[in-house]
Amino acid sequence: MGPDEQTPPQSARQTVPHSLVVARWWWIATALAALGFAASFFYNSTQRPAAEAPGLWAAGIALVGIGLLVGFAVLQLWRGKLAGRLSLTWCGLIIGLPLMTRGFRLGLFAALILVGVALLWTPGSIRFFAPQAKAARAQRKAERAARRRQGAAK
Repeated sequence: MGPDEQTPPQSARQTVPHSLVVARWWWIATALAALGFAASFFYNSTQRPAAEAPGLWAAGIALVGIGLLVGFAVLQLWRGKLAGRLSLTWCGLIIGLPLMTRGFRLGLFAALILVGVALLWTPGSIRFFAPQAKAARAQRKAERAARRRQGAAK
């Protein structure tokens, strides 16, 4: 390029890092797995004695809730919203860490969930969400300053 030529402007839309694309699909698979396990709990409640059915129904309903919550957070993540990453991080930590102490089978499932959390916090993902995080921090700071001014005026 010559001295009078300018570099082409970057697009307004950032490219999504590969780790974030993998994280999206990882969490979709997690949501579908939760819904699949819920369906198996509902089916098993019809095959078991009536005394066991309420527990299976409760577990199935809880798994449906988790599947829908994770699915909604993945939708936010797909739209590139910081709230999706934060929601999935909290869901992953709240579900994954306690499951680590429940034996090998559940520990394996917990490890898979925690891998999904790690994918959300790779350097590429952090850079991708940095502008949103910076804007959110600035907004919170401005709100705190406004509250302080309002409290001092009284």
